Amino acid sequence: MLSRADQLIKEGRGEEALSILRAAVARDPADSIVCIRLGKAFYQLKKYQETITALTSCRMTVAKDNVTYREVIQMLGLSHYILGHVAESIPFFQQSIEWFPDNLEIAYALGVSYVQTRQPGESRKIYARLFGVAPDSAAAYLINAQMHIRQRFEETAEVELLQALKLDARLPQANFHLGEIAIYKADIEKGITTFQKEISVNPSNAMAYYRLGEALTRQLKWDQAIQPLQKSIWLNPYFSGPYIVLGKVYLKKGDLKNSEAMLRRSIAMDPNNFGAHHLLAQTLQQDGRIDEAKKEFALAEQLRAGGERNP
Repeated sequence: MLSRADQLIKEGRGEEALSILRAAVARDPADSIVCIRLGKAFYQLKKYQETITALTSCRMTVAKDNVTYREVIQMLGLSHYILGHVAESIPFFQQSIEWFPDNLEIAYALGVSYVQTRQPGESRKIYARLFGVAPDSAAAYLINAQMHIRQRFEETAEVELLQALKLDARLPQANFHLGEIAIYKADIEKGITTFQKEISVNPSNAMAYYRLGEALTRQLKWDQAIQPLQKSIWLNPYFSGPYIVLGKVYLKKGDLKNSEAMLRRSIAMDPNNFGAHHLLAQTLQQDGRIDEAKKEFALAEQLRAGGERNP
């Protein structure tokens, strides 16, 4: 019966498999093997709420030193996590990580769960172990901050970054992320200063030059923006961002030839970028090439509309 259910799942006939397993559980609710197999079937079919319901009802009947019990705990943790029940997932992940310390998926999910439940000290320990650094090191604070930024917890990330810099004032990337947070908060002047600090300790950081140049354009400092943007391109010629911003700078300065050159290079790398096409259309329009400009405006609008339909 169990093998038949497994075969049906492999054949994509999940509902038939569930019917067999549900009937078996109804016949003998005390049969933990069948109950767990039903929960596992729900999990394989990505029916995570049903997985939780099934496994919660029968996990206490399995010996805790049994391999099956560990599998149940892992499925419960991941099911809660996938459904966004991050607080509920933590106790299951904590058990799982003790049994499977090298399981990167579980470790990462536990770290994210700590981040989302505002436990930065615990997430730092997890990420430190995951990345092989001491939990009280500057590197651990930096990594933890980056993970908080990914989850949009910028305020906690800022605290972690400042502590990282207290431990190591020349830590690469720390000032860069502080600059990003400052720009996010619309504190452009602080962002510029912080990007400059990053460049002073890490002069090969192409993204720091790019973000510095971009920040300067927000203050309409077109001439000052050129140099950092050009340096960003020299360090990483395969990223379209600085080409687009340079194209905008040259357009604002009336240097239509260089504006067009930068924007066409950016489009060659990123042909579906709405902003690049729109700026190129403006450049062509100012250059009196009206038919070409109309085509670019139309393409830009098409890309913009497509982006709204597929965010």
